[in-house]
Amino acid sequence: MATLKDLPIVLLFEILSRLPAVSLLQFKSVCKLWYALINDPAIFSLQDKCIYINRRVVIDFEFFTYIPSIIKLSHTPDRSISIHDVINPSSDFPNFDICGHSHGLVCLSCDRDIFLFNMTTEKFHRLPSSILHYEDPNTDSSLTDCVGFGYDSKSRDFKVVRVVQFRDLDGEYYRPPGVEILELRKERWREIEFSTYMHIMVTGSTQVHHEEKSYWWSKNIEGNLIRTFDLSEEIFGEISVPDNLVEEELLYISMGMLNGSIVIFHGSKAGNEKTFSVWEMEKDVFSWSKLMTIGPFLGVEKPLLFVSSDELLIEADEGQVISYHVKTHVTKVIPIKGRPCVFADIFCQF
Repeated sequence: MATLKDLPIVLLFEILSRLPAVSLLQFKSVCKLWYALINDPAIFSLQDKCIYINRRVVIDFEFFTYIPSIIKLSHTPDRSISIHDVINPSSDFPNFDICGHSHGLVCLSCDRDIFLFNMTTEKFHRLPSSILHYEDPNTDSSLTDCVGFGYDSKSRDFKVVRVVQFRDLDGEYYRPPGVEILELRKERWREIEFSTYMHIMVTGSTQVHHEEKSYWWSKNIEGNLIRTFDLSEEIFGEISVPDNLVEEELLYISMGMLNGSIVIFHGSKAGNEKTFSVWEMEKDVFSWSKLMTIGPFLGVEKPLLFVSSDELLIEADEGQVISYHVKTHVTKVIPIKGRPCVFADIFCQF
């Protein structure tokens, strides 16, 4: 009698891709084939299309001993929420930035240390050390300026890009940044040529990955802009920001995603009552339109992430995370709390 194990691989892959992560883990020991399929990150590309009830979000708490948490938001009538803490990959570096996610893998960076976290198996993988080095270890230093991560459909592999700045004792940049790329299958870095000076102001809130490109909030002599890196073509690009943000220094700025488009949040950092504007980038034309204004709010710090077209997560002054419905203006406190004002912005929607 034929069994489930005897199904064609294509059909088996389709069935497994429709199962939630918890169920997948229970089936890893069925046979070697199932184990290989479940560990294949490509299965998450189908899950992204099939899972529409549950949403997993990673919050990076930043600083001190706080570790990332995975929050599973269930889009059910009672809006049930479960919280699961992730083990920190290195006790020596408790402060990690989330640098991107793709197909169920999350990239975490702490200067020169980079890890990949598998959200299904909950295991960390440490990437090899950088091959970019400064000229004189007695007088020079290097600093990871930004990290990007995503899936390249052309090479059918995951890629990590890292930009490293080089400084002397006076803190001056004495050469253009170094750029290196790692392909996950090869598990080694290679340097690519880059001769332009640039400064990318990266925190968890000012970077996003979308459609095989990394986007970072950046700056040149003319003002603010968005720097891009195409993981497939391995080239940098630039996108203009809304005119009123080109020279702005005093506003809160962050980037996110909404309905497949990149959005910019901006608003005042000061004051008890805060209002934020949301700008949406027009697809394929790189122009911006003002989507909405939210607020004024009392007792909030900053917007974090759209979890749907109608729902936004916001950080409150006391460290809580608040769910805000942009149409009804109804708010709900999510039962998770960090140190006030130190939440990194939220990534990883599935």
